[in-house]
Amino acid sequence: MTEHDSHVQHTWNLTHPVADPITIDLWTDGYSVRVEGGDEQSTEGGRKDVDRFLEKYALRGYWVASDYAVNDPHELEPEPELPDDQPDGCPECGQPCEYKPLYDSGTKEGPAWLCTGCRWRVWSVGI
Repeated sequence: MTEHDSHVQHTWNLTHPVADPITIDLWTDGYSVRVEGGDEQSTEGGRKDVDRFLEKYALRGYWVASDYAVNDPHELEPEPELPDDQPDGCPECGQPCEYKPLYDSGTKEGPAWLCTGCRWRVWSVGI
């Protein structure tokens, strides 16, 4: 549907004996769906909407001429496991701390708890 398809996970091309073709793209985010040539423009329902469109257009005499994977779906980074040594708060200002599995201070690198306020560092035990 576009010249750049890095955002597209899967494409379905529908054809009809007398009507214009329809293209359905499922984006790599897993929920954005774009339709070109049909009476729908775009939705945010993911694969459920793709299946609904395929059924809807099949009832109107369309069939899938081709479908193919374009790019792998976007996968979110897994949440890092938090170590057991979470401080109750920043020892300098008392604000909550967030965990960074790989923090580089310029002189030291490793897992650290960082204050969400003053960014004071508490290095994890064993580093």
